Amino acid sequence: MTARNPWDIPEWHAIRRESALVRDLIGSGATALGSANYADKLGQYYTAFFGLSVGIERLCKLVLVVDHALRHRGAMPAESVVRQYGHCLTKLMNTIDRLALESGVQLTYQRPKDLIALNIVGCLDSFADARRGRYANFGSLDTPSLNDDEPIRNWWEIVAATILARHYENKPIQRQVESRATVIDSMISEYSQVLFMDESGQTMQDVKTASIRTGQTKVVQRYGRYHALTIVRWLSDVYSQLARSAAYHHRIDAFFGSWEFLQTYTVDDHFLKNRKVWPLV
Repeated sequence: MTARNPWDIPEWHAIRRESALVRDLIGSGATALGSANYADKLGQYYTAFFGLSVGIERLCKLVLVVDHALRHRGAMPAESVVRQYGHCLTKLMNTIDRLALESGVQLTYQRPKDLIALNIVGCLDSFADARRGRYANFGSLDTPSLNDDEPIRNWWEIVAATILARHYENKPIQRQVESRATVIDSMISEYSQVLFMDESGQTMQDVKTASIRTGQTKVVQRYGRYHALTIVRWLSDVYSQLARSAAYHHRIDAFFGSWEFLQTYTVDDHFLKNRKVWPLV
């Protein structure tokens, strides 16, 4: 039991609101990432990048806030201190990796450090750069060269490429996709006209190419969401462990129960790979 009624603690309400915000930002991003495609849902890529970049940044800062409270006998950091944490996800996550080790928390899920996870964080960091990321479309109006750093193009040329190399190339799914594309092409290409632009800006003008890209997109949707959520799962695990310690062992009541918002992401790989709508309800 806590020493005080959390409802009477202003800091508890602030942490609770922030935890709910983080949960839903990440959820909207992960859901959008699992449906984004070159054809009719191009805007979902941006929804995914906004939700994941901001949500993961704020989750990192929740971890740093509870760590600050644990190190300062329950004292909360001033807003100026939180601002000093910065916005770079790579730096934030490296800091959290270090403090988790120093704190001795027993994690169920470790930080993913494979190439796909690192590339995802790199792309989200690039998106957070206003001119090259969030405002790239406006920036390219007077600086066309910025199109080379367009966020969706970056995602496909950096993240999707590594996903396809691991989960698609020389796998049964590749043979299925290409075989299906060949059949579809033979059936309808004589009567069909195709004109699409893929995520890298390349024009697709035949049925087979577009069909193969559609099959590849499904792989990237599933595993892009999965690998992004493994990062969230690790951060959620760190926060949950520290917040529980703060509430139960150090009587820092502001964090009581806040971990429940993030437990939606501390689930096994089966859920992360197959669940399409986030957060879990």
